[in-house]
Amino acid sequence: MIHKAFYLPILISFLFAIDGTIIFFDGTTIEGNINSVDKATVYITPIGLDFPEEILMDNIDTLKLDNGKILVAGNEVLLMFENGNFISPGEKKQKRSKSKDDYVVEYVIVPNYSLNFYTGYPIIKATSFDIYNKSSPVFGLSVGTPYGFFMGDFFVNAIIEIANYKFMDSDGSRKFGGWAYQVGLSPGIFIGDLSISLTAATGVFHEGTGFIAGGSVDIPIGNLIMDKFGHMTIIDAMEEQIENLEVRITGRSNIVQKAKSAYDAGGATGWVGGGISIGYEF
Repeated sequence: MIHKAFYLPILISFLFAIDGTIIFFDGTTIEGNINSVDKATVYITPIGLDFPEEILMDNIDTLKLDNGKILVAGNEVLLMFENGNFISPGEKKQKRSKSKDDYVVEYVIVPNYSLNFYTGYPIIKATSFDIYNKSSPVFGLSVGTPYGFFMGDFFVNAIIEIANYKFMDSDGSRKFGGWAYQVGLSPGIFIGDLSISLTAATGVFHEGTGFIAGGSVDIPIGNLIMDKFGHMTIIDAMEEQIENLEVRITGRSNIVQKAKSAYDAGGATGWVGGGISIGYEF
């Protein structure tokens, strides 16, 4: 899935970025271009990546620039950084009137990786599936990637999926099922805190090729948990991890190939299913 964050325009960030290193409390580091620093967060574009990531100040021990300047020491912000300017945390910004040339802070999509575990159940089966009157839940694992097209609240990103399905007749003598390995695209749009996305993927199923098409409504369950239980110490300590959780309500149509056999004419068949998935954004 794609994370939506409150962020300065990417053009400004890249224009004024400076090289630096973030050091965490456990000694691990991230090197890259420092886009901005305030009392709560640091935005950094790690070496090898094209998009900035948000790092909460609560997790940072030290932030130093390649030119030797130290912005954070002992988790204390010594200097903030914005639009190429260093600002003392105690310094008050001078108010100025707005003009058409002012940059405006806005919401943009920050591409990232996501991992989703899906489980669902066939609701409607094709007539060619009549002999298989029993079915097991469908399980799947989907990986969303940051590769794709992103503009405003709209996005299209590449996905990779692995799924397992199984159908059988009443006495279990005939079975149809196995593993499916697919790649595809997932276009979507943000509407407030919710996002609606579609899925179109194709790949190799156990008896040939197949295709799936579906839609999902993503619910930011992590934000809801923090809003309701964020005052609890154990929840507050895991804020960053919890906020990355999401729940998807999903509907899918599946078209799969059947091999010809003594009791089956082969061809294509399929089913429509509904389910739910639990996801985590990285």
